[in-house]
Amino acid sequence: MRPDQRARRANGIISAFIIAFFIVHGALGCALLVCGFNDAFSVAVWAGVAVMVAHVVLCVATSVYQLTDTVRPPSVHKKRHLALKWVTGGLLALVALVHVLCFRVLGESGEALTIPAGLVIVAVAAFLSAHICVGSKSLLKDIGLDRSLRPVVRAVAVIAGVAFGLIAVLNALGVIQP
Repeated sequence: MRPDQRARRANGIISAFIIAFFIVHGALGCALLVCGFNDAFSVAVWAGVAVMVAHVVLCVATSVYQLTDTVRPPSVHKKRHLALKWVTGGLLALVALVHVLCFRVLGESGEALTIPAGLVIVAVAAFLSAHICVGSKSLLKDIGLDRSLRPVVRAVAVIAGVAFGLIAVLNALGVIQP
């Protein structure tokens, strides 16, 4: 197996873990908003952040290899798709940073969200769903699953994003409270 294939495989496994992490993190966050669930999982959250840093490093490595591959140079379509992955990932990283600032630095992790904090969660859910949808084909290929599962992966990403965003908005509006 070539080094770039090993990096893609490792990044695919890490990406699948990150997707599962985000779904669990979102579900626990919704439990906090709906039930007043204790937010005692910060160590797990920071471990997830460390895995996301590994994902970014591997994305840089695989992107550089793809763009400099002389044996199979990327087509214009693949370059555009790679750019779209980086744009959605960059926007996701930006809103995730704002999310961390809202909840850890500004102390916005009380029982109810403010409307701006709720909108930040909506943005995180939207950009995460978009990023998963854009990268679903390569993710499935990298972890050795059939690409025909792409609609399932996309549906799970969108449904989870809508559910998490909806609960955040309803909590921020005071419709649901713990």
